[in-house]
This record gives sequence, C-alpha cells and structure tokens, in this order.
Amino acid sequence: MSADSLVEMVVALKPEDQDAVREFIEFLRQRAERPESPFLSAADEFIAEHPDLLRRLAQ
Repeated sequence: MSADSLVEMVVALKPEDQDAVREFIEFLRQRAERPESPFLSAADEFIAEHPDLLRRLAQ
C-alpha cells in the first residue's frame, strides 16, 4: 500500500477516528523503540512452535 493511499484513507475518517489512528501509530513507534523482553520472546516462540497444544488446552 502506498503512503498516498494510506493518507487518503485516514483523511476520509471522522476526526475521532483519525485521533485513534494517530494514537495507534504512536503506540507502534514506542513499541519499536523498546527492546523486547526475553520472557515475551520465549512466549512468542512457544506459541509459534506449539499451536496445537495451545488449541487443545483452550478447549
């Protein structure tokens, strides 16, 4: 998706929805600046490697 297309989509939103998009973008920027914790990395790896086990536990 081009930047221009994205801008057009955001401009078409209501002002309060534009604020929500702005907040989400800021959240993504802040998240990218923080190093990921070892625990979250391990949890993500476990989830990726064992989806069937997690699905069965959720039942």
